Amino acid sequence: MPGPPSKSTVKEMPFVKTESDRSSESTSGSRSPTESSISRSQHFGTHIGYTTELEPLLFDLSADCTTTIKGASYQKPDDRNAFLIPRPGGSCDANDGSILRQIHTVVGSNAPNLLKIFGNSINRSLPIIQDDFFDFHGGTLQSDMDPALLAAMYTLSATSPICNARLSREDVDRLEEIAFRSFGMALPSPTLSVLQAGILLIQRPNVDSKTLNTQLVGIAYELGLHLDCSSWSLSQDEMSMRKRLGWAVYMQDKWCSLIHGRPSLISKNHWAVPPLAEEDFADVGNLDEVTAQEVRRGRELFCQMATLTEILSTILETFYTLRSMQEVDIARQKGTLLILEKAKPVQIKLKEWFTQLPRSLKMDENMTGKPSSTGYLHLAYFATEITLHRCIIRSLTSNNTDPYLSHVCRSAAKTRLISAMDFVNRLRPEHLSSFWYFPSKVNFALIATFGSLLLATAPSQEETDFYQTRLSEYRWTLSVSSKSAGFLAFAVDSLDSSCDLLRGLPSKPSSSELSSQQPAILRPSQELSPPQDETMADAPPMRLGQLSQVDDLMPTEGTNSGLISPSTSNSSDSATYEAYAGAFDHPNRGSVVAGLWSSHPS
Repeated sequence: MPGPPSKSTVKEMPFVKTESDRSSESTSGSRSPTESSISRSQHFGTHIGYTTELEPLLFDLSADCTTTIKGASYQKPDDRNAFLIPRPGGSCDANDGSILRQIHTVVGSNAPNLLKIFGNSINRSLPIIQDDFFDFHGGTLQSDMDPALLAAMYTLSATSPICNARLSREDVDRLEEIAFRSFGMALPSPTLSVLQAGILLIQRPNVDSKTLNTQLVGIAYELGLHLDCSSWSLSQDEMSMRKRLGWAVYMQDKWCSLIHGRPSLISKNHWAVPPLAEEDFADVGNLDEVTAQEVRRGRELFCQMATLTEILSTILETFYTLRSMQEVDIARQKGTLLILEKAKPVQIKLKEWFTQLPRSLKMDENMTGKPSSTGYLHLAYFATEITLHRCIIRSLTSNNTDPYLSHVCRSAAKTRLISAMDFVNRLRPEHLSSFWYFPSKVNFALIATFGSLLLATAPSQEETDFYQTRLSEYRWTLSVSSKSAGFLAFAVDSLDSSCDLLRGLPSKPSSSELSSQQPAILRPSQELSPPQDETMADAPPMRLGQLSQVDDLMPTEGTNSGLISPSTSNSSDSATYEAYAGAFDHPNRGSVVAGLWSSHPS
């Protein structure tokens, strides 16, 4: 394949090839890693939407794809889609050399070390740069590099806990400023490298991810990353890069939707990217076994996060749209039952995700002193579970719910909270010093928020005191851990804000008073005993028909909760999400949802 196209070339577009392109490929060498990974002149073009004033079918009438339309040529990768190829060049390209020299002045001799950190740590957990780039580049300055991407890579590496480069805070701020300035200059004619830069910059803890995500999703649509490119005339490297970037944007958008409480910008009806597969990553055959295992673990981490994000998307679309919340309001006393019925397939997906999680991604696996990013995946799992349980607990407070059903739902939610807090307690230095995906700081805060919700809605004073104690312990854990992971300070501040809001919480009746009012529902000695999750072991799943009274649902002293935590459990163990089962094995509670949750295999 020929080398990088000149700045004056109009037809070249690596993911949309003409016959002349394919002919030249058969007689030329392969493209350099720099060109395929980070070159600004590559991977550009605007996807033409299906309802614009330009009709893609009309392009078939033109025999010459260089026909100028609005100052650009066009390419068609398949029968349906077309891209406009703008004329390269302009002030941005002219300034690239100057900006690259500014970057080199800041990093100096630290460049090779920073790129090594990025390749061995960040890019393994977030594989959006081709692996061979790091071997090819070696820290030397390349004239066709995208300055936004290069500055973003250096910025993330320089702020990594394992970085030992001699860069001051002012140097890091300067790199970040260059990265954002270059990114903004490139927005009118974005490329894949500009998108890569944005995906890296959104990982910075001080970035407004809500605004940046909007820009990046827009770029992804412009570049056609929402399309299935498997039938296009592409090399495997180019197809794989587009798929990985597509899924990176998808995950970013869904987690931004969660942490900002805003509608997702990506609709499943406009998303055609196939699932990631092994062939979407470079071969590791030339690596030593230890390094190869680390690379494979990082790729599996990325793929599992994509799958978990799809489940999160289902939760957000099922329970957190305005229409779905209105349906719960209209259902009134049956609102909680409506939520539980919809939650059943989601819980099955969560269980299947967990049971299929590779052993290499367990929290306690491969603790060799090197950073391990598996923590952000397990934290994301707990955040997903908490997101599901939050809407259940809210429905209990907004409806005059059956006390028995309320009791069972709160018990299950309590166990989730304890498991999530115990997970945070078990984080080791290898986890805290690793790369953490950008929503992690909010995901840590969501655990505290869920605890605050359970505290505020606790029916008894003893239960209120229990949650106050656990939240105090959780704050202490976060404060200590924040010394190694500064982004945890956000969760501490968030917890403090919630506590301030809880200062006006009125006192609650004692559990003995509640027990005398509803003796068949609450047993104080058992209601207030926290689930024993110290070992996070699994109890046999509960089955419908086995529960003769509410006491059978409650964990007692010396027993475990019967609910799985993925942080330490074997992936082959049977997860159970059947804590709600007894709520529907009770007289006069209707048969519509009878058997809910009972279809999980043991």
